[in-house]
This record gives sequence, C-alpha cells and structure tokens, in this order.
Amino acid sequence: MKILKYLAYSLVLGLMLASCTKHEILPDTRPAEDAEFQLHYFEPVVNQASNYIDSVFVNGILYSSVNGSGQLVPYNGVPGGATGRFFSVKSGEVNFKFYRKDQVVYDKTCTLNPGKQNVIVHDMNLAPIVLDNQFPYPHTSEWTPGSIYTTDSISSIKFINLLYEAPGQPYDGKLQYQWQHPRTKEWINLGTPVGFGEATNREIITVVKEVYNSSGSCRIDYRILDENGDILQVRNSSGKMVDYSDYWTGYIGQAKMHFFRGFRTVEPRCNVSQWGSL
Repeated sequence: MKILKYLAYSLVLGLMLASCTKHEILPDTRPAEDAEFQLHYFEPVVNQASNYIDSVFVNGILYSSVNGSGQLVPYNGVPGGATGRFFSVKSGEVNFKFYRKDQVVYDKTCTLNPGKQNVIVHDMNLAPIVLDNQFPYPHTSEWTPGSIYTTDSISSIKFINLLYEAPGQPYDGKLQYQWQHPRTKEWINLGTPVGFGEATNREIITVVKEVYNSSGSCRIDYRILDENGDILQVRNSSGKMVDYSDYWTGYIGQAKMHFFRGFRTVEPRCNVSQWGSL
C-alpha cells in the first residue's frame, strides 16, 4: 500500500511540474519601438463621410480603423480617444497606406526618427510632412515666490502652416501667428513666420486663471499676419474677404498644436484645427 501511495504522490508531483513548465510565464523582453507618431489628415477637402479614411496600414500592419483606434477624418488625427496617445514603430523608412472601403487612396513612405513626431498628409500625391513634436513640453511659468496661488501659468502652442491659396496652390508667403496676452491685451508673436509645410517651435503662452478654485483656463485670442505685416485676409461664410481672427480656451499645463488648413479664397474655407499633445 505504501508503494502505491508513494507512486500516486510521484504521479501528482510529476503532473504539477509538467503543468508549470507548459504554462511558464515570461516577461516580454522584445525591444520597444523607438519612433512614436501621431498621424494627421489635412487634405483640403469637405469634411464628409465620403472623404473619411476607413483604415490606416503602417508598414503593412493595421494601425487604425473604424473598429479600432479611430477612423481618420479630414482635419483630425489618430490615435484618437484621448490626448497624448502615440503610435510606435521602428525608426527609419515607414510606409503609410490609406484605404477607403477596399480601395487604396494613399501609399507613400517617409523617414521617422527616434522620439515623438507628427506625421501630416496634406496631398494624396505627396509624401507626408514629418514634424518634431518637441517633447518634453515646456513647464516653466511666470510665477514668483509668495504669489503662487494667484499667479499666471503657462500652456504651449505649436503653429503649423498648411494654408492653400486655391486647389493645388499652396499659399506663397510666410505667416506670423500671434496671440493676445489675456491681461495686457498686447499682441505677441508666436515664434517666427513660417511658410507652407513649416511649423514654429513650441512656444509658451500665458494663461490667467479666470476661476480661482479651478485647474485654470481663460480665453486666448489669435490672429495671423501676412508677409507684409498686415492681418491676413481670408474668405468668410458670406464669400467676403475679412481679417482673420479666432480664439481658443487655453488651459494651464496643456500642450497644443494649431494646424492652419484649408483654402484662403475658396471653399472649404481656411481655419485652425487644434490638436492636443498633452
């Protein structure tokens, strides 16, 4: 009986060891992909369903889709769903392929570097524009010791010029983006003038908290100067040429990108699309 008992114990122990070996759990030691990117679609088209990108393949792998991390629509980007998300891929030559239903509508390659960047498709016949996202984001502020509870704080903006004059014709001149200080009402240059496909550095703007017991936000007004130093003239909804102006709510600590896109003189009219990096 003792022999049978020991045999039974040995059998159970053997099965346990085999089970542990078969289902051994190991940490994922694959190296992380070293390039991170957010993908944007800024072809100057009407924002309607027929122009949506249903799926995005990166180096032949599905990265985004209607049922995945988001449909890619005009004047927006992926990954969607939350601020501060990036896709990752191995740095070097990277291929982007867009599908509408089962049809390939874009198939171009660009070079991505290690780190965070923004990839912008503005013409289906051209390779994407790649911009450094400039991470880590600015975090200094104007506060002075003794006044930390009522002081101004900061946000950061990066301006990208994607303005078309007319179909197939990028705007020729350089644009100077400006913001208005919420307290002094002074107009301040946001970086230096940039041409089509170019971007300013990520620049700090001042946010003056409007509600004391809050995370902190206020209205920030913006305008754009043309190459002559005049306020840029753009077409409005009535078909008239008027001075460009806009405003956004600025929040303490956020890092935003302002894409100036569309046509200056025809439909779809130009405007700024805001995208959150943080």
